[in-house]
Amino acid sequence: MNRIFNYIRGDEYPNQTRTPSNRHKLSHLFESLKLFCKYLAKVLKHLFPSFVSASSILFIILLIDVVLLEFVVYRVGLFSGRFYKVLSDRDLVAFWPLAATSIAYIIINSLMKSIKDFITNLLSIVWRKYITLGLHEKYFQSKNFFYLQHQFDSNDDIINVFIDGQNSSSNSKMQITNRRPLGIQNSVEPILGDLNCMEQNVNGMSEENVVLDNPDQRITQDVKNLCSSIANIVPLILISPFVIGWYGYQTYKTVGYSGPLAVVVYFLVWAMINGPLTAPIARVIYKQDKKEGDFRFKHMNLRINAESIAFYDSSQSELNKMNQTFNELLNISYRRNWKELMLKLFINLSQYFGGILAYFVLAIPIFTHVYDDYSPTDLAQLISNYSFKCQYLIYLFTRLYDILNEISSIVGNTKRVGELMEKMTNNINQSSRYDQKKLIDHQDDFCLQLENFTLQIPDAKRKVLVKNLNFKFKRGENVLISGRSGCGKTSLFRAISGLWNSYSGQIRYFLDPNEIFFLPQNSYFTSGSLLDQISYPAQRQNLGNESSPKIIEWLAEFGLSHLLERVNSDLTWVPEFNWSLILSNGEKQRLSFLRVLYHKPKFALLDEFTSSVDQQTEVLMYEYLFKIECSFMSIAHRDTVKKYHQIELKFTNDKNYDILHIN
Repeated sequence: MNRIFNYIRGDEYPNQTRTPSNRHKLSHLFESLKLFCKYLAKVLKHLFPSFVSASSILFIILLIDVVLLEFVVYRVGLFSGRFYKVLSDRDLVAFWPLAATSIAYIIINSLMKSIKDFITNLLSIVWRKYITLGLHEKYFQSKNFFYLQHQFDSNDDIINVFIDGQNSSSNSKMQITNRRPLGIQNSVEPILGDLNCMEQNVNGMSEENVVLDNPDQRITQDVKNLCSSIANIVPLILISPFVIGWYGYQTYKTVGYSGPLAVVVYFLVWAMINGPLTAPIARVIYKQDKKEGDFRFKHMNLRINAESIAFYDSSQSELNKMNQTFNELLNISYRRNWKELMLKLFINLSQYFGGILAYFVLAIPIFTHVYDDYSPTDLAQLISNYSFKCQYLIYLFTRLYDILNEISSIVGNTKRVGELMEKMTNNINQSSRYDQKKLIDHQDDFCLQLENFTLQIPDAKRKVLVKNLNFKFKRGENVLISGRSGCGKTSLFRAISGLWNSYSGQIRYFLDPNEIFFLPQNSYFTSGSLLDQISYPAQRQNLGNESSPKIIEWLAEFGLSHLLERVNSDLTWVPEFNWSLILSNGEKQRLSFLRVLYHKPKFALLDEFTSSVDQQTEVLMYEYLFKIECSFMSIAHRDTVKKYHQIELKFTNDKNYDILHIN
């Protein structure tokens, strides 16, 4: 059990700093168990949604099958002794019924074991379905996927939203400490860190502000490992005490207390030998998993940036870096192999010595004439039966030891998944409280207003991008946002869209914030048909007779008619290729601009949406914006776009700004 809570505290792993605790060891253990049980309860709600759910029924069937399988295994194990007796007595009459019975039991044993494996895998799949779908629902709710992927070491959120004259102010300060490195694989990752520090909210940090590493890995890998581990070992945990007690009693009946005592001592001796050899290997596996992740990332990075690397003609440079990363992986793999040599040696020794332990134990009563009244055939049967019981009891203790080691993985995965559930729930609750204060006052003359607006980067340094901005955006007076790169133009859009709350002052909305359409410089293209790319982010709809000619006209107007040929002139046909890979940067911007025409928003935030197109196409884009009567704020660096705006909001490098009226 100490090994399990070493995992909880992170003691098994290198370079893990912990806040020292003055609590007594038992108190620390209790707090760790308390926190684990809290996360386990969250997971169990998904594993068993009701008593009549598919997972509950499958679990009961699995438990019954495991119990019956142990009974069948016991019966099969005794057949060897019975065959010894029948063959030694040359009893042909008893041989054939025994042979038929043994064959039947073997078939039943094989069938039940196959059913056990089938139900275990099926239960793991069902559990993964329940948890993953539940996580997905929360992951894509209230933009959780964005906030979990953009966490900072320190944050001092000052949220002031002013909608329809209602001031919503919420100040929450937090300081993130001991952030774990990203990119660590799950197998021997530092699992729980210092639970007591988290429970006490060190430095005033609340649980909802804890930085989570790799939320995508928690959903894709940790959930899978958790479901597989629970399905495999929980039934065994429930029946192991009874099975061990039964076989211990059977060995006691045969040779007395020396039978079960010898097995227990044998198990403890080898556990004490193998235990210290495991911890160093765990640390090496931790490093190896990290190197494996680095190597996979190198290949993924090469795939994503293949065209740029080819243009740079930097194949040799990338080859050297790739081989360097791979050599680091090989070196740690060699180290692991050498360290495992001694461990495997003692494991093999324990297995083979276990095979003859029964004969050493039986030698005592045999040579002390305890079984002198047994016939040779009866003694052969006794030796065979006891050998089976003793070896199976050793196997049960070994399995129990493996189960305890596996529990550490369950503890870690449960904590990681439960922590993610809790974090997303907190984000949703915060967003819900925030949305409840959004009272919409529809005014035809204005879109939004910034009052005493000071924007900061939400990281530890809290760099100020713009200070005390006061600006009122009137419908029809389109605004050009200009300034040097890095001065905060796109960051302003993040604040208006609600993605960044690292600002003071007020944002007053005169329209529903959900009606604001954002068009980034580098657009995202989802999987699906050409219609899906144009209608994004709306879900796919049936293409009406009126929409089809307009879309075809837009494609022709912006020089994208050749995309129709790629989809066999069918806007709803789903191709196998990746849209992001076949489109140039200019095509991406033109195709993403059609989303504005498709949705016809009242207000749009346009972030350098013409940076990769020619001036003629740029003129056409702005003309279409006027046709659909869309008010917009756009970020641009070209002077040629000024004529399409009435006001220029120019950011300077000294955190100030200028508001210029364009004639």
